[in-house]
Amino acid sequence: MKEVKKLLRYFKGQYHLLILSTICSIIFVVGTLLIPFFTGKAIDEIPNLTTNNYFITYIYCLIICVAISVLFEYLFESTVSIFTERVMKKMKDDIYQKINNVSIKFIDDHAHGDLLSRATNDVDNVYNAILSSFKQLFDGIITIIISIVIMFYMNYILALVVVVLTPFALLMSYLVAKNSNKYFKKQGILNGQIGSLSVENISNIEVIKSFNYGEDAFLKFNKINQDLYLAGQKAQFISTFTNPTTRLINNSTYAIVGLVGVILVANGGNIQGASLTIGGISAFLQYANRFAKPLNEISSCVNELQLGYVSLKRINEITNTPDAINDGKLITKKPVKEIDFSHVYFSYVPKQKLIEDFNFKIKKGQKIALVGPTGCGKTTMVNLLMRFYDPTKGEFLFDKVNSLDIEKADLRSNFKMVLQETWVFKGTVYENITYGNSKAIKEDVINACKEANSYDFIMRLPKGFDTIISDNSGLSMGEKQLINITRVMLYKPDIVILDEMTSNIDTRSEIKILDGFMRLMNGRTSFVIAHRLSTIVNSDEIIVMRDGHIDDVGTHKELLERKGFYSELYNSQFEQ
Repeated sequence: MKEVKKLLRYFKGQYHLLILSTICSIIFVVGTLLIPFFTGKAIDEIPNLTTNNYFITYIYCLIICVAISVLFEYLFESTVSIFTERVMKKMKDDIYQKINNVSIKFIDDHAHGDLLSRATNDVDNVYNAILSSFKQLFDGIITIIISIVIMFYMNYILALVVVVLTPFALLMSYLVAKNSNKYFKKQGILNGQIGSLSVENISNIEVIKSFNYGEDAFLKFNKINQDLYLAGQKAQFISTFTNPTTRLINNSTYAIVGLVGVILVANGGNIQGASLTIGGISAFLQYANRFAKPLNEISSCVNELQLGYVSLKRINEITNTPDAINDGKLITKKPVKEIDFSHVYFSYVPKQKLIEDFNFKIKKGQKIALVGPTGCGKTTMVNLLMRFYDPTKGEFLFDKVNSLDIEKADLRSNFKMVLQETWVFKGTVYENITYGNSKAIKEDVINACKEANSYDFIMRLPKGFDTIISDNSGLSMGEKQLINITRVMLYKPDIVILDEMTSNIDTRSEIKILDGFMRLMNGRTSFVIAHRLSTIVNSDEIIVMRDGHIDDVGTHKELLERKGFYSELYNSQFEQ
């Protein structure tokens, strides 16, 4: 029940709504349950219409009860809905914040579609479960309790009949829930897989179409969807036994109550304390029905509660994940004057070595290039430098301070990155460029655009800087990358990381961009990862990596003169 205990944390600050909804529910239920009582009294007074006015009194009481029940039912449902919406808002905020706070490794280890499913579908399932709990379960329990009190007040024999037979319906609900739970759990897992595969296919639809993989992709999706269908079918098939069986038991109870009631009426007052009138039996039959109705409603929401519980466990798997360690001291000296890679080892998978005994020292203002074949560890070094991952052994030193002892936010504030993957969000061009830097003035934005050579193409857009763009708004990959590069240029950070940032840009634009970056990087430390070796010939140092090791270090000229691995890489790019 630890999942439920954690859910209760979200109730904090909302207890006044719980109290208000409880009061409204009690008043609404009492008002509703008094209607049969006064109806029975009115029926018994029909033969006496000419001798007294009690009939009219009971009719007035009925009208008042109906008005009260309608008003407080509205207030009850309104407060429950507001309460549930606030709880869900807190939960969604927690999930989003947690995803931002966990380590990159956690994100990499989970399918993005599955995370999306937990933040949307699973939250909706919990929402429905909470709403069902309050509107049916909570309201039903109050109805049952008050109904029992009234029934025992009216006739203890009929009340005992109802109370004795009712547990059979509850037992049936328990047995059904127990057998269907495993299928609801499987359903939640498969929903996550469906979401993950859908995101993957939509994100790579061009590749799927270009390889004519559409039919195979559908078959793969269809297999998981079929498994989801079977799990859902079994869960629903078992859970649907609840309603018919409980209704059979409750209807049988209703019939028995009617039969016993007729016997009691026929005996008149011969049974002490259990006499019954025609109006009384009419009222009691309504109470037996009202007593059974909440049980039917509670049993009908069992599947929602089960699905909500499974979804709550999936959500808690995210929210229970420890945050990435972000404590430590601040970098006192800025900009950083020296970065030292000291005997760094790292591997994503324990038994699969990647970076081994990496040693290098970088001085402020140096332009460092990392080159080597795919998979040699170039991008991994940047991930370690930014503390997206931490070394399994060894250390990074910033002005002789271990990176693990520096607050992550402070460490990363020294860096800005331009990656190979372009990223723009739906918003104006100006908003995309000033992302995370909203205090920038228009003049600085324009200057950054001119340095990145993005100004001309932005001015050709329909509304210039006010043009709404998105990832699928028709911009070319090169234009998106220019916006990303401009975003970094606007910051003018102390340390710049460029990871294949010109891979999607034509050679002519690349020359202009690199010229702008040379001006930007003047006096700043920079790391450039490149496959186009022509783009890094002016670097102060080129680190040649192979199989996680430093194969060679030197300037472009020095490395060519040595005729080593770098020379092979460089010359291979000009071979026909």
